[in-house]
Amino acid sequence: MKISIILLMLVLSLTAFGSSTNAPADISGKWSLAADAGGQVVYVSVDLKQTGDTFTGTTSSDMGGGTIDGGKVTDKSFTATLHATVQGSIVDFAMSGTVEGDKMSGTLNNSQFGSIPFTATKDK
Repeated sequence: MKISIILLMLVLSLTAFGSSTNAPADISGKWSLAADAGGQVVYVSVDLKQTGDTFTGTTSSDMGGGTIDGGKVTDKSFTATLHATVQGSIVDFAMSGTVEGDKMSGTLNNSQFGSIPFTATKDK
């Protein structure tokens, strides 16, 4: 009997550790993003659409527009690809970061431009 109870407890504990109960953060909506590109701050309006743990979006700034695709949210972390207009050309950036309520921070990475930190606040 003791062995059966111990085995049952072991199975239940492994099941609990093997599954995630944390829902992905909700990052959908409009965000005001500021990216520090080599000492020059670039302000970008971002509009994200989320379904479950995936998202897409659009961006607009004084430099032009862009799109975000391949977005994935896990708990409070996210990754995506940003296709941005830079000096008249489309440049792809690997986007990653974390979200906490109405605040977001992370980096945009590209071999030509390096790692660009950003912060964002969700528009009310």
